[in-house]
Amino acid sequence: MQRRQFLATTAAATLTASAADTQIEVGTRKQLFIDRRFITGAKGITLATHAPRKAGPILLPDMPWEKQHIGSYVSVIEDEGMYKLWYMSFAGKGGGRLCYATSKDGIEWERPKLGRVDFNGSKDNNIVIASFREGAVFLDPIAPPAQRFKTLASYGGDRPTPLGVNKSGTLTLFTSPDGIDWNAEYPVLPFHPDSQNVLFYDTRLNKYVAYLRGWNPLRVVVRTEINSDAILKPWPFKPAENPRYLWRIFPWGGNWPATPSTEFPTVLRCDRPNEDIYTPNVQQYPWADDAYFAFPSIFRHTAPPGSEPIPMAGVLEVQCAVSRDGIAFDRMDRAAYIPRGLPHEHDSHNAYMGLGMLRKGHEIYQYYAGGGTDHASSKPGPSALIRTVQRLDGFVSAGATTAGGEFTTPLLKTTGRKLILNIDTGATGSAWVEAIASNGQSTPSERIVANDTAAEVAFISALPAGPLRLRFKLDNARVYAFQFA
Repeated sequence: MQRRQFLATTAAATLTASAADTQIEVGTRKQLFIDRRFITGAKGITLATHAPRKAGPILLPDMPWEKQHIGSYVSVIEDEGMYKLWYMSFAGKGGGRLCYATSKDGIEWERPKLGRVDFNGSKDNNIVIASFREGAVFLDPIAPPAQRFKTLASYGGDRPTPLGVNKSGTLTLFTSPDGIDWNAEYPVLPFHPDSQNVLFYDTRLNKYVAYLRGWNPLRVVVRTEINSDAILKPWPFKPAENPRYLWRIFPWGGNWPATPSTEFPTVLRCDRPNEDIYTPNVQQYPWADDAYFAFPSIFRHTAPPGSEPIPMAGVLEVQCAVSRDGIAFDRMDRAAYIPRGLPHEHDSHNAYMGLGMLRKGHEIYQYYAGGGTDHASSKPGPSALIRTVQRLDGFVSAGATTAGGEFTTPLLKTTGRKLILNIDTGATGSAWVEAIASNGQSTPSERIVANDTAAEVAFISALPAGPLRLRFKLDNARVYAFQFA
């Protein structure tokens, strides 16, 4: 589904001197058209975002420990041939609980009876951590076996962590060998960020990177890097001159820690007074170079301005932001990536994108938690965990209408002599690609009519070895990614 176009380039198709001199090392890794890195001398070309297809609920609040609410925050991982999902559930006293589900196909999900945590006198459930607050589970590629799975959770001074190590209130890191038995916890920051905080190992930086809820002045996303040998130690930060103690406003208890504010750099914020960013949900895209996606929930405040100490009433939708380095993000056209559902649907009032993507051939499965009540409501309402289907690499495309368009890439350094495109011309569109060597020799492709995530264009082998550029001509067509092989 194509979203509102946000960039129209009308410059002449002549390369500037600086563009002609630029060389980009692309090797044989896939490259995405998420910005203008590979677009020069463009005419009639627009970048457009694309929303996924909602594929319906995968889990409803059918169990006693889910009867108040299911979801809020979700994480999904492919591990050892199985799909694994963690989500929060709410019922009765004790706050949220971290629950675990599995699937063989990403569509049908089961709640295994784990026998780990008691609920109302029985351990016949899929709960893995009781009294859990808002963590995102990730699979650590460099950790020893006993610590392969990790999650962050916020805890305050009035509520000890489940394993009882920290009783003074911190952001706490949990570790597990299998995502089921969580057997160690490490206080890492003396803050209570709230929300689903994200931590992962950045393979481009060879460091851990955390994206946390900050308040500056309202909800923002802050970022910090942690060296690989220091992940289980207290993380460094720059003390703020005026720490934010939200417990003075919220009924959290008098000795809860401050929330992050200026201790870390802000990387995502809203620019309209009636909005802020509720969840970070930043992910390093695993199937292409230098691509980071954020799927923040944008919180639209609905209470009259000044009527709340901080905004609590409102509705939320998921948007998409892109980045090449995980620091500078572009929220692009501000269109909804996961829009609110209709009044009778489970996501009529809010949506929170889950962390993680599952690749299924030409598609990507993502999961989100939908809710049918206002953010400020304390009453149980409709809720569900919902699957979406996105085209592989299909978040953003460079395309042209029937008026036609073209652009040329900078010089690309690669050893590959075969071109693979993620392209969609539909039935009535067309595309042509011309490969141009640094000595000016060129060879064009034949007319391309395809809708394929890996369309092979075998014409570059006739050119001499060395850097080359690609010139795309599009007629009612769009291209998402390219790759040399």
